[in-house]
Amino acid sequence: MLESQLFLCYNKFIMIKNVRRNGYLSLCYHYIRPEKKLNLFPKILGNKIDEFHKHIRLLKKNYSIISPDDAWRFSYTDFSLNSKNGLLFTFDDGLSDHYKAAQILADYNIKAFFFIPTCVLMDKLPANPTIIHYCVAAHGLDEFLNTYRNALEKYKINFGEYDIKTGCPKEKIPIIKSIFKYKLKHKISRKILLYIYKNLFFKSHPNALEIMHLNREQVNNILKMGHSIGVHSHSHISIAANNLTTREFQKEVVEPKKYLEKTFNTSVIALSYPFGRKRDCLSPEELTKRTNEYQLAFTVEPVLNTKNTSPFNLGRYIPTSADNEIKLKKILKEISNGIYKK
Repeated sequence: MLESQLFLCYNKFIMIKNVRRNGYLSLCYHYIRPEKKLNLFPKILGNKIDEFHKHIRLLKKNYSIISPDDAWRFSYTDFSLNSKNGLLFTFDDGLSDHYKAAQILADYNIKAFFFIPTCVLMDKLPANPTIIHYCVAAHGLDEFLNTYRNALEKYKINFGEYDIKTGCPKEKIPIIKSIFKYKLKHKISRKILLYIYKNLFFKSHPNALEIMHLNREQVNNILKMGHSIGVHSHSHISIAANNLTTREFQKEVVEPKKYLEKTFNTSVIALSYPFGRKRDCLSPEELTKRTNEYQLAFTVEPVLNTKNTSPFNLGRYIPTSADNEIKLKKILKEISNGIYKK
């Protein structure tokens, strides 16, 4: 009798253990910076290439690396991960850095999602946050703010409400980003950022777009490596925070999918929300009400994706420039156990 009870308890423990582990974590990388002697813009923060290699080796050892196809199968079929938690690699912003990242992952036989703001391909213009990063890195905060004020004057926008005083870049850049993301209306925000881009970085670097973003040939090659692409809106705006009209939603969310599918002759099933916090993302119900074009949608909420997670509310963690492999391992363990605090 005792042996029978112990056997039942053991089976129950194994079932609970497997349920807890039946999920996957996802990482959302941005800049993957080259070694120091090749890095022309050292002020842009990101994960260094050598650290990226260390991340990959750590993750391959501790997780079952899954592909974009596996992520879809996990949400829509009985595909499961019982021995180890899964780990999915994703990349946001369509950055030029991602071409090298795609090559590195292919060498490790890893397939990833690369989410692209289609303005870089359709309009041959950079995405909103990339403009801020490169203009500040190349020209400094003061020159960026002077050009920003010139744009406010040109477009007759109230200085008192939107002016930003100069100061410590570490303190001011989050304020700048917040104004462009949430305070300015998205159309005027885009207009001002393009003014800054054309009068700063593009003026000093005629090959600016090549420096900043992937081009069509590189995206084609990324697909040939076995990776998948997804939509990161058209111009990189907060989809939920901007209360988009039907036409604006079509331009930013629906048309990019159709463009990528037609241009690259590939299936596009996934959306990555720009910025990706709760205020930036539609609920699964809101998204599916506005479009049925997508089968997966990713946020940047750091959670373990389980069978109970909506495929339209998938979580990811953004590795920072300070996340060496030891720190990353600790953070991912905390996320898996539901105890991670931002």
